[in-house]
Amino acid sequence: MSNVKKGLISSILLVAESLAKKLIGVVSTLILARVLVPEDFGLVAIATLFMGFLDVLANTGTTQYLLRSDTIDSDTVNTSWTIDLILRTFIALVMIAVAPFVSDYYEDSRLTAIFYVFAALMIFRCLGNPGVAFLRREQNYAPLVKVSIIAKFLSVSIAVSIALIFESYWALILGQCANGITMVAGSYFIHPHKPKLTLINAKEQWHFSGWLIPQSILGYFRTQLDTIMVSSTFGKASLGSYHILKYLAFIPSSEILLPATQPLLVELNKTKNDATLFARQFNISFIGTMLLALPISGFMASQHQLIIYVFLGPNWVEYSELFACFSLLIPAFAILNQARRVLVVFGKTKHMLYYEVVSFLTIYGSLFLIGLEDLFLFGAMRVGLENAICLIFLIYITSSYTGLRNCLRLLTISLPALIAVVVASSVVNMVSLDTHYKVLNLILNGFIFMSLFVLTLSIIHYSAARKTEEWGYIEGLITKGISLLKSKIA
Repeated sequence: MSNVKKGLISSILLVAESLAKKLIGVVSTLILARVLVPEDFGLVAIATLFMGFLDVLANTGTTQYLLRSDTIDSDTVNTSWTIDLILRTFIALVMIAVAPFVSDYYEDSRLTAIFYVFAALMIFRCLGNPGVAFLRREQNYAPLVKVSIIAKFLSVSIAVSIALIFESYWALILGQCANGITMVAGSYFIHPHKPKLTLINAKEQWHFSGWLIPQSILGYFRTQLDTIMVSSTFGKASLGSYHILKYLAFIPSSEILLPATQPLLVELNKTKNDATLFARQFNISFIGTMLLALPISGFMASQHQLIIYVFLGPNWVEYSELFACFSLLIPAFAILNQARRVLVVFGKTKHMLYYEVVSFLTIYGSLFLIGLEDLFLFGAMRVGLENAICLIFLIYITSSYTGLRNCLRLLTISLPALIAVVVASSVVNMVSLDTHYKVLNLILNGFIFMSLFVLTLSIIHYSAARKTEEWGYIEGLITKGISLLKSKIA
């Protein structure tokens, strides 16, 4: 099977997995929201911030290391597993010690027990089979997808059952525990590798991963400090709206863009020794990513009121501008990931730390200066700064690793997708249908938006863009995909 076909199938599988898991999650949320009180969700939201911090503290970048390495063996995989186990166990124990102090800060003693459970879960997740790295290297994601979906289904079933019986916030906690247990158990069914403790090439791996840990910490605070600031200033009601709308706006990034573009790291790594091929692959992967990110972001921003009404109800519509704001972070997320892939491919992980330091100081230095009197102004400033810094970072990375001329070329050939989104967003707001049934209205507006996007992009493509190597290649991929789909149907 060709590399292109493998990459395409891998992307489809990972997107399907994320969408299936998110669909299950949305259904469970709708059920849980009618059983549990808002304070339960607020309590778990605080604990989730804690768990997120645990994860970034222990992010040694083993997955990236194993994917970028030219070859890996059992010793390499086992060393990565051992490093993870040692670091995550140490961090979990430290966080258990400080949990009571965090509970005192939020003035809720219930958080202590939740923190203890999350810390134990973190250690348990380290016991999973590291042999799944071989499956990722081979882009054989089918077994991983099956286990992941089964784990999600079981965790949701347990969470909903506990909520219906006991009406307790522990339903949300134990649901996550069930997911972790299933993922660990399932990893041993899908690959025969047997892990063992070893640190044979730990020095080499730590040289790569050592820069990722502080970068991950700064990255976490860069994405979550605004939520922490809101929780400390506005109280639980504002925290709830800010946290939930931000979470909803990030779903396309975490559940569509991230899994769909994950195989790009392997493909970029294969061309790193040929400057011309690398620049070409970089441009193609960036345009492909933007063709996903821009229309999703544009539709969410232009239809923010309708989307919030359908998914959260009329009581949340007054906060929908925050959702529109956060949806504009989707392209920034895609841009940042594209730049990071280049640094991972060339082993320049310390530059990612430099980026996190600069972006953190810039974003939050500015936010502290403007204050928190207006929640929407706060969110808009945070999003605007993030987009600007990500774009500057992309320009720097592209210029440094593919040349200034290619950087200018990349920005130019990316314009068709941006123009198509602007046209579709502008027109759909003028001609969109307003029916009594909001769900139908949203579907119709989505159809109009995508039709306008595809039409505008096609006009630009056949007028000029297809003459470029990158757009010509993408056209060929789409044509092959359509032919393959037709043959499968026939």
